[in-house]
Amino acid sequence: MSGDTLTERIAALLEPLGGRTAVAAQRFGPPPPAIAASEVSVDIRADEVFPAASLAKLPIAVELMRRADLGQFDLRERFDTSQEPRVGGAGVRDILDSATELTLAELCALMLVVSDNTAANFLLDLVGMGEVNETISRINLKRTKLARHFMDTAARASGRDNVTSAGDMLTLIGLIRGNALPGGRKLRETLAAQQSFSELTEGYLPVGATLAHKDGTLDGLVHDAGIVSGAGGVAMYCILTAEQADVPAARAAIGQTLRLLWDAWGLG
Repeated sequence: MSGDTLTERIAALLEPLGGRTAVAAQRFGPPPPAIAASEVSVDIRADEVFPAASLAKLPIAVELMRRADLGQFDLRERFDTSQEPRVGGAGVRDILDSATELTLAELCALMLVVSDNTAANFLLDLVGMGEVNETISRINLKRTKLARHFMDTAARASGRDNVTSAGDMLTLIGLIRGNALPGGRKLRETLAAQQSFSELTEGYLPVGATLAHKDGTLDGLVHDAGIVSGAGGVAMYCILTAEQADVPAARAAIGQTLRLLWDAWGLG
């Protein structure tokens, strides 16, 4: 195994899962002498289309920040979300007093940090699905599209789903990291406060690692995409799994893949 490329090692780690998997990753900055220039990126089926699950919340946040930058929304403004249907799944908005008014910044934080589906649906309606898809197209995410609200099982059953690819998510994360999109710094800070998939920092990455990320889960599916950094460098990644018979095993494989990137790229 020591002579295998990083891509081959990751592929061998994911292969026993079965189902479908994809990885896109990129190391930033000059690589250490021990790392060949050809080894600073990973592409395993990065153009293959997958259900986006909660990764679809990232383009919604991007569109909200874009519109706030244009002055169309004030992130400090409080909104009454009492009429928004409570859809369940991840999040806490459903258990708060219905009279609680939250700012747009707080709703966005709920959407990203605890993957709140009710908050996400409210923001999606506020900014408009068509506008989100227009922004997705404008930043050249060719395999990403929103087609339904969160927890809309009827839409999924009829074939309407939110979709993306590992390559598209890597591009989007890269734009956020590079401040190429409005609100990039705020989005990075919010993603760094992530409270889902905590085993990545508690079980796989070492002390001193910094992770700003977003996960996504559905039946038989688990994803994660983000920015990982340490004293030795910075990398961004997207790992997608679908059609998984053993979701805990898929979660573990994502953690192992992230640790493999950390070690191979000398990020510590």
